[in-house]
Amino acid sequence: MLALNLEKLQQSRRPDNLDVRIYADCSADLESVEYVRDFYFPEALIFQAKSHVEAPSGAWNILNSIKQGYEIGADYIFLIEEDIQVRPDFFERHLSSFSAQKPDILASCGRIDVNHARLYGTLYTNPGSCLSRRLVENLIPHINDDYFQRLGEYLNEHFEPWDTQSQLDDGLIRRVIRGMGGRVVYPDPGVCVHQGFRLYNKIDLYMNFETKIEKKIARLREIISAIRPGDRYAKDFEPF
Repeated sequence: MLALNLEKLQQSRRPDNLDVRIYADCSADLESVEYVRDFYFPEALIFQAKSHVEAPSGAWNILNSIKQGYEIGADYIFLIEEDIQVRPDFFERHLSSFSAQKPDILASCGRIDVNHARLYGTLYTNPGSCLSRRLVENLIPHINDDYFQRLGEYLNEHFEPWDTQSQLDDGLIRRVIRGMGGRVVYPDPGVCVHQGFRLYNKIDLYMNFETKIEKKIARLREIISAIRPGDRYAKDFEPF
């Protein structure tokens, strides 16, 4: 998935001062990460996390990569997970979402979660997003081991309850946005697509028996073109 992600990133129109970093979690196969980086986006830097408190769905790695974006002085921090593919205008349309006349806009999301469209303007979704420096400054105090160890309990202690909001990285970011009285915007149409799907390597249709990384990538392209609607993580999934 990272290979397909970096391929589209390379084809995008990027700001001249863009700093591209790949944050591999502690369990990642670094040799494969380096291979796809060297082939698809050689200018990207790779950082691999050391062992850390375990949290579901890569939340530790996601939030700490955002924190490092703040620490290097970035005004805007883009989060593009490995199963996201960006469109050519991804960066320019994200950046155009922010306006000096609208200081309450704290984040721009690459695609709206169609399952929660009624919460448009308040629901942060992490596929292909862009966070303002002001938002991340308020987020950083909550990126700590206490949060990763207790998740929902921690959130209920520090924020007002909000129906079935996620306990993971996206849920924490939503709560911080809400606590700041801020808003989320969505470029329309979306500027990325979510290619993640269920049952990879679990049923015949989605088996990938290839051992060489370049052949595994080629096989994944074939699989993605055949994903059944019920196996998609996102309703607006599309091969791209």
